[in-house]
Amino acid sequence: MEQPVSPALSDAAAHLSRAPSLSRLANNTKLELYGLYKFLTIAPLPQTSRPSLFDMTGRAKWDAWSNTHKTYHDRRADAENRYLDIARELGWVPGAASSSGAQPDASSDEVWDDELDIKVSSSSNGGAGMGTFVSALVRPTTGDGETETLQKLAIDGDALEVSRFLEANPLMDINERDEFGYTALHLACDRGNSAVVKILLEHGGDPLLKDPDGLTVLELTEIAGHDKLSAFLQGASITVE
Repeated sequence: MEQPVSPALSDAAAHLSRAPSLSRLANNTKLELYGLYKFLTIAPLPQTSRPSLFDMTGRAKWDAWSNTHKTYHDRRADAENRYLDIARELGWVPGAASSSGAQPDASSDEVWDDELDIKVSSSSNGGAGMGTFVSALVRPTTGDGETETLQKLAIDGDALEVSRFLEANPLMDINERDEFGYTALHLACDRGNSAVVKILLEHGGDPLLKDPDGLTVLELTEIAGHDKLSAFLQGASITVE
């Protein structure tokens, strides 16, 4: 059930489907663009049920589309203006794509899928834990001058660095959630980083806090198949009230 597309939106989409700057965007902006695009061109809401916990890319995209509807409802003009504003920030000049004969890529949905860069791995990765991990997060990167975060260190799985970070920041809230709603303890359990999990628990990490999908750290660990860590958490009498 496709919806009518304005010339400006079509022109902006043609630009974005080929813009090199798209690959450098933050993932939340990519997801916002995806949700706006689907909202404006297909339907106000996703036409399928929400993907399972194990389809992280599909789940993130579905949520972005659904959240767009929650934000804009029947305000299509506002949603389109937001899409066009982002396109301008990425170098789109109204009329440029159409004047050059460019059209939106016929496989634009596939382009979006590739560019979102939200990945799920089923193997160990440089000390980042064994087995699968299930949270819909992109592994954070550290550029020049970027502040290190406890969540990033929890994903990296370097227990020594986590200890040093906590010692250097004694007043921080160890249960603070990141922009996706995860604490460092969620991420460490998700990746099976046992040494990091123990350090976070010792420093006050709350095992009863639930992630955005309503899962505790023990449930995350069990779903990801980290049996030894699950046994440790159960032995530590970590239960859900």
